[in-house]
Amino acid sequence: MSHSNRSRGQAMVEFIIIIPVLLLLIFGAIQIAFIYSAKTTLNYATFQAARVAATNNGTYSSLRRGLIRGMAPLFTSNASLGDMRDDISAGVESGGTRRDAIYEVDNFTRFIRINPTSAMINAGGFGEPTADGIIALPNDNLMYRPSNVTVDDVNIQDANLLKIRVQYCYKLMVPLVNRIIGSLSELNNRKDPGSYHEHHTVDDPRFADANRGEVNQAAGVTASYEELCGSRANGKEGFVIFAEATVRMQSPTYNEDTDDVFEAFMCDGTKMACL
Repeated sequence: MSHSNRSRGQAMVEFIIIIPVLLLLIFGAIQIAFIYSAKTTLNYATFQAARVAATNNGTYSSLRRGLIRGMAPLFTSNASLGDMRDDISAGVESGGTRRDAIYEVDNFTRFIRINPTSAMINAGGFGEPTADGIIALPNDNLMYRPSNVTVDDVNIQDANLLKIRVQYCYKLMVPLVNRIIGSLSELNNRKDPGSYHEHHTVDDPRFADANRGEVNQAAGVTASYEELCGSRANGKEGFVIFAEATVRMQSPTYNEDTDDVFEAFMCDGTKMACL
């Protein structure tokens, strides 16, 4: 065999060895770019959800409505407003069979209301009855209300800061690397002696830093990968990301939802957890 033939054979073997690694790197870069886009959209959508909730009593239905609006750009590519509206509402019209903002929010997200806490809103805290008989955290005349009275070391002025966290199980769509990245999202942050998540058990894996363990524990939610990702957890196709937003309330804050359709989800610990 000539030297040139041996060189061509060696190059072929090297190419066969390196091509799987090269494909993983390329596909991994594409998937990471998609995750970054989803995280950026979620950051904006969470702020949008907080803004809508600030003027609508901090209810689940208002948070949901704001998050759907903010997440819509991730699931529509149409140029006209009419077609964009159809994309946004597709989850209802198609029975949730396609990936759109409504379907994603209703099936793969959880809200956590970090502030105000339920104790601040209840009658034993700052809560006062409204004209409709609902106990609510008052939002009027805050400058004249005493600042030396506190609940959970927070006065009524600071209790009117709405701070929320949104957890979202994003679907990984790039083949080959989706299961690898999904497995990392599931298995990361297991309990290690002396670690930050020491109060968690080995059999209850944490997903990256998306859960902020002490917040979920205080809210009484388990926050497992399987619970949040649902069907996406079976094939390790979910990657959990989260975002936070803080705004000042522009209306009284409720511990219950006045929307008949979504009232059952208000602070239920699954769709929405309230500290």
